[in-house]
Amino acid sequence: MSYLTEALDVPLWFLVFAFASAAPLWIKWYKIFYRKFIVTGILQKKIKEAGDAAEERANILKKATDNWNASSEHELNAAESQRKSRAHLSTEAEQPYVKIVLKTLALTGDVGMLIQSIADKLRINSNDIKSTLSYLEKNEFVDVVTAGSGTKYYLSARGKRYAIKQGYIKE
Repeated sequence: MSYLTEALDVPLWFLVFAFASAAPLWIKWYKIFYRKFIVTGILQKKIKEAGDAAEERANILKKATDNWNASSEHELNAAESQRKSRAHLSTEAEQPYVKIVLKTLALTGDVGMLIQSIADKLRINSNDIKSTLSYLEKNEFVDVVTAGSGTKYYLSARGKRYAIKQGYIKE
């Protein structure tokens, strides 16, 4: 005999009676479950939503790993393109007004200057000043701030170090 029959001394007819009397309740629960979940499609929707959520998580994880792998390649490409762009910059010899513009910006202090103000002060064509300032901006000697009054140019930290080294200003 089995453990169940040895541990519980329940006659077999009682077990059959218990299951048989509970059968109408089980049928009623099945009908409710069937009407509520299967006919309306709620159960299938829930199963599909769970599958979609799992698929979406898998896609997100795949995209994250792809981006992680691509970021290292991007860093290498960015460093290479930065080297190329620095090679294409015009040299200081091609920009004759670099030193004088830096000195002028250094002497004005933290006020900043407009292109036209620099051109008027130095009596140089504003187009030449624009090309000089773009060269200085690319080489991070000046910072550009655009405001309502126009675009002002300020010495950056690198520009201030250069001006101090050249003796244009004192610390």
